[in-house]
Amino acid sequence: MDVSDSNPTGEGTQQRSSFQVIGVALAVVLMVGIAVAIVVAMQDTAPSRASYEVAAVSDGADYEVVIPPGTAALAAGGQNVEFFPEGFTMKVGETLRIRNIDNASATLGPFVIGPGETLTQRFTQAGEIEGYCSFTEDQRTFFTVVAA
Repeated sequence: MDVSDSNPTGEGTQQRSSFQVIGVALAVVLMVGIAVAIVVAMQDTAPSRASYEVAAVSDGADYEVVIPPGTAALAAGGQNVEFFPEGFTMKVGETLRIRNIDNASATLGPFVIGPGETLTQRFTQAGEIEGYCSFTEDQRTFFTVVAA
């Protein structure tokens, strides 16, 4: 019989058990601290509002909106992401292209664009285009199409 393995009082086992609990608790506190530091660092460096310009293009569309990678994550993190500047106006006969290169579906007004998809819309009548937006704080988007 090996005497080093026998411990009639169990004192060594209790000490090892206590050290294991303390070690696990310290590891959890350390991991939580690191996670909090990462979140705080991300909030300090990220803008509270992101906006993307509607760009004029010449290859088949008059205007283009590109939804870049990470846009849905920004919106989910509480950032207000706007695509159409206040007062954005198009003319009847003009074409809007929306390219979604994010990994999540996007809704801009009446348009739903899946990840990796492109929507091209030619406007044939004047009116106000408004609807749900998956990126803005008030979850609304709006622009106007006027007679040519």
